[in-house]
Amino acid sequence: MRSLFFLLLPLLSACGWMWDQPKVKAFRDSPLPVAVAEERVRFGDNLDLVARTGLRPEGGFAESPYAFTEADLLRGKVLYRSFCAICHGLNGEGDGRVIPLGMPKPRSFQAVRDQPEGYFYFAATNGFGRMLSYKSRIPERERWLIARYIKQCLLLEACPPEVVNAEVH
Repeated sequence: MRSLFFLLLPLLSACGWMWDQPKVKAFRDSPLPVAVAEERVRFGDNLDLVARTGLRPEGGFAESPYAFTEADLLRGKVLYRSFCAICHGLNGEGDGRVIPLGMPKPRSFQAVRDQPEGYFYFAATNGFGRMLSYKSRIPERERWLIARYIKQCLLLEACPPEVVNAEVH
């Protein structure tokens, strides 16, 4: 009898019924107005709209806002091979390693040869077709670096020989 009392004690000591307690119910309008400014960015994000989106204010895709060195292009090659080559292939022809496994073939970069670097940055940031967004996986500057590598080395073939001949893993 005594053990039953100790088991029931927490139930008997409750303060009222659960449904009478104050709480917020899911999917109801907030009692407080929630307004977020359109220009609001997360902590650490770039405040420059062109650098953040890859789009010019007057419309169209932008050129890279960063000045990259030869060593940066080598880093761009490493990043491209790590994230992009699996589908797009080593030369951007859409012949990556996953294509024979049943993945749909992506468009060759030669088809969008005339697009500025902002096009590739925008696609990497927001995704394109079946391609998922890399915004949360690759930092902004490195996405611009991949776009520079695609444009300079794969499309224009204006890449320094040290970057072309470098072995990356």
